[in-house]
Amino acid sequence: MRDSSGPVLAVIDLGTHTALMVTGRRLADGRVEVLDDTHAIARLGKGVDAQRRISAETMDRVCRLLAEYRQRALGLGAEQVRAFGTSALRDAANKAEFIARVRQDAGLELVEVSGSEEAGLTFRGAAFGLQLPSRYAVIDIGGGSTEVAMGTGVQVEQSVSVDVGAVRVTERCFPHLPPAPEEVARATEMVGAALNRLYPYPPDLPLVGVAGTVTTLGAIDLGIPRFDAEELNGHFLSLTRVEEWSARLLSLPVDEIRRIPQVHEQRADIIGAGALILRLALTRLGCPGLVVSTRGIRYGLLLRELGVD
Repeated sequence: MRDSSGPVLAVIDLGTHTALMVTGRRLADGRVEVLDDTHAIARLGKGVDAQRRISAETMDRVCRLLAEYRQRALGLGAEQVRAFGTSALRDAANKAEFIARVRQDAGLELVEVSGSEEAGLTFRGAAFGLQLPSRYAVIDIGGGSTEVAMGTGVQVEQSVSVDVGAVRVTERCFPHLPPAPEEVARATEMVGAALNRLYPYPPDLPLVGVAGTVTTLGAIDLGIPRFDAEELNGHFLSLTRVEEWSARLLSLPVDEIRRIPQVHEQRADIIGAGALILRLALTRLGCPGLVVSTRGIRYGLLLRELGVD
């Protein structure tokens, strides 16, 4: 029998591109036991940047996935399942309609997370299971936005959220793959302008990276044939390798990108934009690379909802 002192709780992070759910509980000794961590490509943000609306087809697809997640969590003994939406939900003019659909079709209350709140939660969640110095920073390149947070332990000192993400840049700048040089130049200008909002970054401060762009490039760098959270977690991904893969990914048609074993089929069309954002962010921050974390905002949400200090 497991030594537990708290109820099982599941939290869902519904992002622009992915839907991630982690299920866990707080043990009697204060540690958090993770019972399940599941990932899926949801593409909630498909077309939202241009239309500012979540389409009916997307609502149907995502609600089905969320309903499946809820049943999975209940099957694991979860007493509560809580869902949170980030950039695409923030951007959608018809978010109230979608939230009502999620309540009706999936039996979940979907709560919007602000950009600053997302940065803070990601900062906390990224460190779960990693041995880090007391002070560090976290970068989260999502589908619609990128967050950078800096702090000590669980205390965020500074954070910023900017509206550039792998999906948003792809939809605005890369109508076909590989993009033309002028399209890459336009994307570089767009991302660079957004990253100018980043605060001065202290020299030698460790940087941790989360989300699909970072974990995909980390898996490519390691040469592992499939996603392996334990092998990826803590891997150092250098700026040099990011620069190499950014250039290569932006030179390939999407069919060739899909043949790279570590690239998920539904990430193939946006990984080049994500790599470009990461390259420009590392350069802007003056970082030689970053530590890969397979955790992120969902772990921050779980810790918060479990009341872990």
